[in-house]
Amino acid sequence: MHAIRVGSQFLISILLCACTSSLAPSTSEQPSATVSSIIPPSAASTALIDQLPKGAAPEAGATEPGGQGEGAQNAINPLTGEVVDDALLLQRRPMLIKVSNFPRNNRPQWGLSRADIVFEHYAEGGLTRFSALFYGQDAEIVGPIRSARFIDIALVNMYAAVFAYGSADFRVRERIAESAFADRTVTEYPARCPPMCRFDPVNYNHLITSTIDVQTYILSRGVDNTPPDLSGLVFSSEAPGKDEAGEALEIRYADSNFHRWEYAAERGAYLRSQESGADDEEVVPLTDALDGEQIGAENVIVVIVAHTFLSGTSGLVEIHLDGAGRALAFRDGYVYEVEWQRDLSGGLRFSERDGEPYTLKPGSTWIEFVSTSSVIHGTEAGEWGIRFHIP
Repeated sequence: MHAIRVGSQFLISILLCACTSSLAPSTSEQPSATVSSIIPPSAASTALIDQLPKGAAPEAGATEPGGQGEGAQNAINPLTGEVVDDALLLQRRPMLIKVSNFPRNNRPQWGLSRADIVFEHYAEGGLTRFSALFYGQDAEIVGPIRSARFIDIALVNMYAAVFAYGSADFRVRERIAESAFADRTVTEYPARCPPMCRFDPVNYNHLITSTIDVQTYILSRGVDNTPPDLSGLVFSSEAPGKDEAGEALEIRYADSNFHRWEYAAERGAYLRSQESGADDEEVVPLTDALDGEQIGAENVIVVIVAHTFLSGTSGLVEIHLDGAGRALAFRDGYVYEVEWQRDLSGGLRFSERDGEPYTLKPGSTWIEFVSTSSVIHGTEAGEWGIRFHIP
């Protein structure tokens, strides 16, 4: 391989919008309610869920646009290779929701562990952001939600998804407005709450949503919700022939932004730890505020792709997810040299050196976008490191 040097309890005060149950966009002032407590994350999430205004969820067995009534039993989620608890969940479009990683007081985030695929990408200023793709299960809360980037336009097109985000630079907004999916976007305005709600733990003023409310809002607007073809990934519980050891992966996007994936055999997944800001080495477990559990993924895939700054800017980054390129796929404590291909109808595909499809482990996947100029290295002990660079 190419040498690459890539290297309980909390206080929460919630200012929650208690909007009307109407799903129609409104310009009227919305009432608010305040909830304050000192409770563990899981209990905080429960309290927040109980207080969130809810729209009318589609009835079980309903044949909304794209639905097929009672549908087939034991339906397999094409994004995870797993049987879903409710086959009706697959009779809809997936939802791509933009989730923050910085500032650090946005952690722990809500809902990342419920996503089928999470994409991490460089945003600007040494910071990264997440695009979380939900399909086979719902999340009662997702957030904090932040603004879109150019890469999201490619992802929404690839997965024919609904897209929920905060705001965006005007150049990103213009591309979204001109896109074929403009009617499938959900933003705070004009959507209001629900599905896009504000709450305020210790003056952080987070924007949050729920996949159920996003789905309800889209249906209320008469948007085509026909499930797309998402058959691009191949799964097997049996790993490919063992390649190289891949017990751990550290990615350093900047001196102050780095994280580590470490394989936990007892869980059969890679667990994520994130820098805490304490120093340039320490990492702490990244948890999901829904349940307090550490974020894990059965597959971690590093997609190596050209990054450039948008002409005339020093911050806006274009990630050129076109054609094909090199990738490193981690599963079961091993790493595999594979190739990624962008599929405009079904998302990313992965193949081995001989051209045969690469088989992912059934479960969730995190995809890390790094630039072609990044420095990567691995050791015989299975320690891998990536230092992100843009020319």
